[in-house]
Amino acid sequence: MSIPRAGLAHDQSGGDNERRCGTPHGVRLESTPAIVLRTREYGESDKIVTFLSRTAGKFSGIAKGAKRSQRRFPGTLEIFTHVTLDYRRRPHSELAFLDRAVLLQPWPRLVASLERFAAASHVVELADKLTVESEVGDDLYALVVATLARLNAAEPGPATLRLFELGALNASGYRPELIVCRGCRSVLTADRGPVRLIGSLGGLLCSRCRVRDEGGMLLSPAALGCLGFLQAALGPRAAPPGNGNGNGNGSGNGYIDGDGDAAEHDPFVAESAVADQLAPRVAREVGAALDLLLTPHLRARLRSLELLGPILEAHLSGGTEIP
Repeated sequence: MSIPRAGLAHDQSGGDNERRCGTPHGVRLESTPAIVLRTREYGESDKIVTFLSRTAGKFSGIAKGAKRSQRRFPGTLEIFTHVTLDYRRRPHSELAFLDRAVLLQPWPRLVASLERFAAASHVVELADKLTVESEVGDDLYALVVATLARLNAAEPGPATLRLFELGALNASGYRPELIVCRGCRSVLTADRGPVRLIGSLGGLLCSRCRVRDEGGMLLSPAALGCLGFLQAALGPRAAPPGNGNGNGNGSGNGYIDGDGDAAEHDPFVAESAVADQLAPRVAREVGAALDLLLTPHLRARLRSLELLGPILEAHLSGGTEIP
């Protein structure tokens, strides 16, 4: 798979900047497509930025003089930005040295409405808190790119974030078992009673096994069917299923990565069909179920939807159509 290497023809001032910032000579310049997950100011003119990249996983770097340099960082270190990043790994340092960031794909509509901003904020925060530094798995990167591109194209629909959340679990090695009981391995669709979803198990217990475990939440047949529909929309799994412990190596779903490579599967092609299954009550139940599945694997509590969730919920209750 070829990697875009935009921005490698640095001028002499780039080398002067490198010496001035104390970057060691002989450190190899690397390049990767990446998404900006978060950024913060550091000192008077620098920024520390965390990326989710295609080839190096999640990592953070320092952009020296970022607030002054429109040549090296022309507005390309803001949240949601999709860039080709040139950087150097410095020995014995947790932060990479960011050499240049070139805009790869503009998504101006992500900040055009509170609803899109809320949904995009949830996407990048979840990707950030579901991963650790230097954990490599390009499926999650590709899913984030596909989801942000989808949100840039149209307002979020009732299934948009649910597809992303389940896809993020799959891509991170935490694919939930939604077909058979975790206890007795019986097929759940044959169960006439409510099943119990246990987040720590990464799956469900049938009506016979659930009496032994009062944790988790009861899941109606309608919600179970909708989760199965979501999983089917995300496409076949090429890698073996995770065991609930996750390995961060991705699940082989082959999501669109937005970098010009042929896509094996677009999770949003079937979004309209999935949305038809999400009546308001079922949608709330499915959302709570995915929260339960995600929580054991998050490094910290999600804050984006606590602040912006009511805005998004009010928007979705209005029945926005999906293109």
